[in-house]
Amino acid sequence: MAYKVVPGRPPHDPWSVGLRVRDWEAWYDDAGLRFGWIEDGGERVGAITWVGDEVTQVLGLNANEPPEDASEAALMWIKPRVLAAYSFQPGVVAAGHRQALEAVGEVFQLRSALDPAAHAATRDATPVSAADAETLGPLYDQVFKTKGGRRVVWQFFDRHEGSQGFLWRHQGRGVAFYADRVNPNRDVQVVWLGVLPDMRRQGFGRRLVAAGLGARAETGHRQAVTQVAAGNTAGLRLAEAVGFSWEWTKTRLEAG
Repeated sequence: MAYKVVPGRPPHDPWSVGLRVRDWEAWYDDAGLRFGWIEDGGERVGAITWVGDEVTQVLGLNANEPPEDASEAALMWIKPRVLAAYSFQPGVVAAGHRQALEAVGEVFQLRSALDPAAHAATRDATPVSAADAETLGPLYDQVFKTKGGRRVVWQFFDRHEGSQGFLWRHQGRGVAFYADRVNPNRDVQVVWLGVLPDMRRQGFGRRLVAAGLGARAETGHRQAVTQVAAGNTAGLRLAEAVGFSWEWTKTRLEAG
């Protein structure tokens, strides 16, 4: 077989090929995302997305895994130094290993059913939006040890229509925050849950998750997902405590 990658733009409905990229249009335009069809003699058998030398996804049609030799041919064409592969794509993982890419980290996708009775919206949490970036930005920087939190927060709420966020105050001080958005398939994607280091293990994170998921359940949403790094044991314990369970694993592979 003579596989080749034909660069182009993603399909109008990226989820039709299992494209797990939130807001791919913004990513394509702002971050240099590239998309290509994997073809065999003019017939499409899969697709691939990449940024520079990082392959972000190798996709099969209708959310299936592409043939393993097609994945390997696409990787040989791009020659990435970084590859993201999923546990439901063992062929992509194997193809990455044959390109001398080794696993260096994992992220777990977790899923939870939303029950309005179980996730009663907590009224003590304060709703926030892009207008609150000045307040949330410094809190974001403290929790995630970054800089530029104001810009990150503002862009998130401005870019993701229908996103929501909550702030938890303790004795007048903002100590924790939460944000989510709705994916094209109507899953609620929990994007951020942050609690100041000196305020952890006091239940603030759990209350914020209850507030966010409760608000979504009240408006008819029934499924939520989130992603947690495999090494984040506290985050995994919290997610499991509020009803999330493992769905799949994303592995990051890198050249040695």
